[in-house]
Amino acid sequence: MENSTSFYQFVGFQPPQSHDTDGIEELDIDPGEHALFSDFDGTIVDIAPRPDAIRYTGEDAGLFAKAMKSFGGAVAIVSGRNLDDVAGYVGAFDGVISGGHGTELRIGGEIERHELPDPQHLEHIKAAVAEFAVIDPRVILEEKTYGIVLHFRQNPEMEFKARKFAECLLEGRDDFEIQPAKMALEIKPKNISKAAAIEKIMLAPAFYGRTPIYVGDDATDESAFAYVNEHGGISIKIGDGPTVAQYRTGSPASYKTWLSRQISKRRD
Repeated sequence: MENSTSFYQFVGFQPPQSHDTDGIEELDIDPGEHALFSDFDGTIVDIAPRPDAIRYTGEDAGLFAKAMKSFGGAVAIVSGRNLDDVAGYVGAFDGVISGGHGTELRIGGEIERHELPDPQHLEHIKAAVAEFAVIDPRVILEEKTYGIVLHFRQNPEMEFKARKFAECLLEGRDDFEIQPAKMALEIKPKNISKAAAIEKIMLAPAFYGRTPIYVGDDATDESAFAYVNEHGGISIKIGDGPTVAQYRTGSPASYKTWLSRQISKRRD
């Protein structure tokens, strides 16, 4: 399926354009020829009212252990959460993990972390956002190593106020930016993305030469969708909303059902 939107548009996080997407019911792949990249929240696990309320089950762990075997180790979790946070949930999963939208990477047993552009300014941002949340507790904070998130899932009327606050906080700065997410806004360093993380992971021995598949659910995944499209891969969007992804499915459960079918087919 062709897609005219360039990956490089998403380096600047231009809004994705709506287009027709196909369902994954008839999509069949050979895991021996592909590399699997999955977002975490909203993709492997269901979105929860609070970031700390998600559930990664034993069934999930079993599925991704089987995926590691079926894909020859070419399986990665690419998340906006801190790497250590994701690793704490997935436990024995020994595949690649990218955290913080590509700022952190665990690959081959080694952890690489980006250097912050301005650590002192980031601390100033975090302090200001924390004060904002004290003044209006309808916003829930999620602090990260490389940024901070304002969640308003339980109070969607806070989106405008939270956005205006974040815009004012970053006025005149060119080293941090606002990244929209599902019922949340994240303040993070510029020039990092899940697409850049995938590009680096694809050079690893288990991934090299394979066709990438990326599965994600929100705006933070659009750069990854666009990158995979431009490199002859397969992009799958979970849920509604405009996207450049080629395929769409309704929920984490339907994605995992599809993945299980691909693994079983490989074993048969």
